[in-house]
Amino acid sequence: NSREKMSNTITYWWFIVVTLLLCPALVFAQQDPQFSFHNEFNSYTNPSFMVNDYKLNVIAQYRRQWVGFDGAPNTTLVNASYRVDKAWSAFGVSVLWDKLGAQTSGAALFNYAFDGKIGEHHIVPGIQMGALFNTLDGSQLNPIQEGDPNIVAEKSNGVAFDLGLSLAYRFRGLAVGFSANHLPAPTIEFEEGSTLSEYTVARHYYAYVSYEALLGRYFRLKPIASLKTDAASTQFDQQLWFGVRDIGRIFDGASIGLGYRLDDAVIVATEIKLNWFTIGYSYDFTTNGLNSYSSGSHEMYLRVHMFSKTKEFKPNTLD
Repeated sequence: NSREKMSNTITYWWFIVVTLLLCPALVFAQQDPQFSFHNEFNSYTNPSFMVNDYKLNVIAQYRRQWVGFDGAPNTTLVNASYRVDKAWSAFGVSVLWDKLGAQTSGAALFNYAFDGKIGEHHIVPGIQMGALFNTLDGSQLNPIQEGDPNIVAEKSNGVAFDLGLSLAYRFRGLAVGFSANHLPAPTIEFEEGSTLSEYTVARHYYAYVSYEALLGRYFRLKPIASLKTDAASTQFDQQLWFGVRDIGRIFDGASIGLGYRLDDAVIVATEIKLNWFTIGYSYDFTTNGLNSYSSGSHEMYLRVHMFSKTKEFKPNTLD
């Protein structure tokens, strides 16, 4: 039919574009913020994930990393999206605020995803565009050379255009995603008189796979693997979640998760799901050299979800 032909055409060309962009050039710059709750609802890293088990999603995440370490990252992220079935599409926004030492980064992004649904299969190309903001407080820096012409002495702000592309595949309990973010690799300039400081935003590449399986009627098991790289450094996460489900009309279930981020941390997490919202908390036990200076990292999130589409993504039952 016409919808299937349109879906195949859009998906084909989007797959070609994203595949080419996932062959990164070597870029050296700071990574995107780290999240332990990196799942198939995070439309900041992958806008294709707006097509999920609910039509309406509002998700707020807060992470306080490396507690006790001076100037450690503090990050807040808000994603909101709504799926319009008649348009085969999902629309949303992402707002990010990240404080790291003398630098404060932010983003305001518009997300779009096309739901190329064929039977039970969802092949979802996505696009993201908007603005990146950055503030550098030179008064918090201690330059080797006093009056360095490349370092501003006070606060200075910069802004740049941002663009990202994504692709996801969903079938029952399986979710697979790829995305290429910050494709323009913009350079944000901080000017103060004759002084000019520059900050380059690196292209980022994400890969994600998870599979949720039902163990009988009341239990579920979900392994997750994700990768993030800017071609200069790479982070790899593995997590395993176990939970109970369909407990009551209001209380839908609870889960516990255990994970490992390579050369960084052991992750312990939990989440509780009710009809309209889910709350989660995670703690990272630092395993690298920072463990002598940090007592770990805390992260929490609240997801408000309405208008269930869970029948479209019903996991398989393992006998």
